[in-house]
Amino acid sequence: MENKTLEQLSLLDSFLFGSTLSYKDYGKEFSHIILKTILGRDVKIRAVNPEKVIFPSKPGLHGVRLDAFIEEEGTDVAPGNIYDLEPEKKAGEKSNLPKRIRYYHSKIDINNLHASEKYKKLPQVWGIFITSFDPFGKNRLVYTIKNHCVELPDMDYDDGATTLLLYVDGDPENYSKDLVQLLTYMKNSIPENACNPDLEELHSYIDKVKKDPNVQEVYMTFEEYVEREKEEERKRADAAEKAAAEANDRAYKADQRIVTSIRKLMNVSGSSPDDAMDTLGIEADMRDYYKAML
Repeated sequence: MENKTLEQLSLLDSFLFGSTLSYKDYGKEFSHIILKTILGRDVKIRAVNPEKVIFPSKPGLHGVRLDAFIEEEGTDVAPGNIYDLEPEKKAGEKSNLPKRIRYYHSKIDINNLHASEKYKKLPQVWGIFITSFDPFGKNRLVYTIKNHCVELPDMDYDDGATTLLLYVDGDPENYSKDLVQLLTYMKNSIPENACNPDLEELHSYIDKVKKDPNVQEVYMTFEEYVEREKEEERKRADAAEKAAAEANDRAYKADQRIVTSIRKLMNVSGSSPDDAMDTLGIEADMRDYYKAML
């Protein structure tokens, strides 16, 4: 976070997104508006779980924290879909995003099939990442990721896992006006961008959240935590830089000692650099390096 006030936060900031989603009075409707706009269909939400933690199966393994774990109502013949909504502003995580998505899907699956249940009971799982950066550099507004057969890419292969990556600044051509307006609003959640009835409703929720004294107090604590983390990160970076400089200095001094030994042998015996390095047992792939230092 970039030292923003609570009023300056947008829905791409995880604190505001999570705070709005966790409001029991309208968290469900908040997520309903976002999902129906992204998917272009109605979603009957059964439950909303903000910041759902899926713990590792045993100590030492990696758990996950999902920003929004949303369960859809099922039917007698099929379980309801599951949606993982993730606003993402950390462009530094771009290269790791595909494997992170893979891991998220696996952790969600492992918690949704009880012993003795058949695999058809696994729900459809949608991972939806809304990013401030272009995850693949192709300037698309939407990237839809599904598994497929490499030899027959047009063959239907539905394993129930779908990932949507929505780049808020991607090319809006060929996408619905509602979706483009939603992503614009999520990037910059100001009244001027709440330009349709659904977004006006979203903005009314966000306005109430920002004015809530309890949320304001939590945000102040959250800011302090973030600042402490930044300071710790700076300290770790400084320590790593210092350690690297010290290691380089030690390596340089060691090289200088070796060069001094080569020179002494050459002066005492009149030998060539290669003969001196033979005597010292210096590896062949290092000899040009030391010759350049003589």
